[in-house]
Amino acid sequence: MKPITKRDALAGAAALAAGLAAALASKPAAAARPAIPLGSAAEIGSYRSDPRYRAALAQYCDVIVPMNDLKWEALRHDRARFDFSGADELVDFALAGGKALRGHTLLWGEALPPWAKTMTTRREAERELVRHIETVVDRYKGRIATWDVVNEAIAFDPKPGEPYRDTIWRRLLGPEHIEIAFRAAARVDPGARLVLNDFNFEEPHPGVAARRQIAIDIIRKLKDKGVPIHGLGMQAHLYAENPIDRHGLLQFMLDLGKLDVDVEITELDVIDWKLPADAMTRDRAAASLVSTYLQTIVEARPPRAIVTWGLSDRYTWINETFPRKDAAAARPLPLDADYKPKLMLHVLQRYRRAAA
Repeated sequence: MKPITKRDALAGAAALAAGLAAALASKPAAAARPAIPLGSAAEIGSYRSDPRYRAALAQYCDVIVPMNDLKWEALRHDRARFDFSGADELVDFALAGGKALRGHTLLWGEALPPWAKTMTTRREAERELVRHIETVVDRYKGRIATWDVVNEAIAFDPKPGEPYRDTIWRRLLGPEHIEIAFRAAARVDPGARLVLNDFNFEEPHPGVAARRQIAIDIIRKLKDKGVPIHGLGMQAHLYAENPIDRHGLLQFMLDLGKLDVDVEITELDVIDWKLPADAMTRDRAAASLVSTYLQTIVEARPPRAIVTWGLSDRYTWINETFPRKDAAAARPLPLDADYKPKLMLHVLQRYRRAAA
């Protein structure tokens, strides 16, 4: 695949700037597009220590997602007890500000406490999984309206006959681990929206096409069994050097529509480790990529929400996970490290509902 050069980024930036100006100046065109809530995952440490971070969440977000505090390792330091302190704090903040909440996540093969990794039997795994889901969903029933029930169940690079990621849940419970989780969540809160959440549906590779088909197959099988599933969460950790497969992504949206499930963007950011160091070049390229991605989805139908994985470049996982070869810090999010809006924010706000 051809990487983005500085010339490519600058050329795309010029087109983006013109497009943004036209879109932002054209109120009738903006009004014609269905409004989409905008949100962010919120990290409890930054929330507690940084007043500007809290203020930015309050100003820019319609939806809040506890980034880590509803994961197993945060809630269940030991098998017997649940620790809801961090999650409760973020849920209370969101509700006090009139914001919606997404719960992330009830089942994931990562972010598990040490004791959970010692489970050895199907009976034990199912007992702990169901107990966990029943306890967590019941606590937030009527407050958290949407749950990422199962996160990252699809194999990263699927092989024929091997569609699922190798996790302790798949090893002990088999493919039924997905069904068990969705059924448990639906029993406790029949009014909640239940979502399958996964990543890498947007690139033009055969492996990505296989991932899209596996997602379709999972959803279809659940529906055929009468298992409640209402949406697919698409993480959208976009690699700035890789193009969007517009045709494949658009067809995927249409195929999901035939299954009568919604889509929502759940962890949007841009991995810019291979772009030039110049900040404006990177910001323009990132905004252009996000615009292409969202416009492709909206051409089929609007997502239920657009949620970024963090709000400010000050706090992002990308610096550590995708370190640049130069000294420049990553710029993956809508606000810079000083909380100043970037071009990406303007792109997102084109789709955002009007503030109350």
